Amino acid sequence: MERQREKSSEIPNEIKEKAGKELEELRKELSRLRALKKEKEELEVEATQKQIIKQEDIKSTELDYIEDQFNKLEDILSSKLGEIDQKLYRQHADQIEEELQTLEEEIIGEKGLIEKKLSAYENLVKAYPWLEEERKKFMYTMPDKKQNKNDYISWKIEWAKVLFDYARFAVLHIIYIRELNSQKPFSNFTKREQYIKEIAEELISQNQATWLSKEKKRLRVYWKTLEAWSDEIYKWCYENGKIEPIMIYELREATQEDFSSLPLEDLEEIFKILAKNRKAKIMKLENGQLAFKIKLE
Repeated sequence: MERQREKSSEIPNEIKEKAGKELEELRKELSRLRALKKEKEELEVEATQKQIIKQEDIKSTELDYIEDQFNKLEDILSSKLGEIDQKLYRQHADQIEEELQTLEEEIIGEKGLIEKKLSAYENLVKAYPWLEEERKKFMYTMPDKKQNKNDYISWKIEWAKVLFDYARFAVLHIIYIRELNSQKPFSNFTKREQYIKEIAEELISQNQATWLSKEKKRLRVYWKTLEAWSDEIYKWCYENGKIEPIMIYELREATQEDFSSLPLEDLEEIFKILAKNRKAKIMKLENGQLAFKIKLE
């Protein structure tokens, strides 16, 4: 009778093989995530060496917990009697897969942000070689407004170009002054916050930026017009077959597109531009949120 029980508890080979294949796939995912984490860490080292990010701003990515869960899964699969607790196995496998995906999204996001910051500074130096020239070190000190008015105006205009292009290269729509204080080349200023605000005011005078708070802590930089953004969004919708009503969260999820991080109020304005240009129809949903449906040309 006991032997009969053992026999009936045996798991068919095809189920064990399927579980084994799933485990192998998870093993590959785990290995790929380790490689991705290593790439991120190498970028972080480069970024800290170039003083583009600070060591304390680096977020660590822990894989130990997932590896422990993975080991438990292997233990379940290699049980002595060849029995698999299907419910327990499925629970662990699904949890590991979900956590691997979450961690991957986090690492890719952080890696992408570091790459943007690195490439933004590299592109700035290509566009403005004087940023790293020894003979141009004086540019990091603002000329006196009263005694050297012409120099002050030239200095402000030149740095306004740098700030504008920094936002463009880094794909930043909103600049936080406090964060900019620690970013090269602006971290080299002798009086960081004061200088950045002076430069921001110059951009504002050129209708290329606006303050988003009375305290002047956030600056919206318009390195592309809302009209141009509306054209890009329409093109993206058209090329991706988005003929159903599109909500803002769908634009947010298109993280590979520069428009995905546009401020909410700008997206709402873009909806209006699309409607005005007869390229889309604005729709108000039951929950009060706005959506739009493009009109095919």
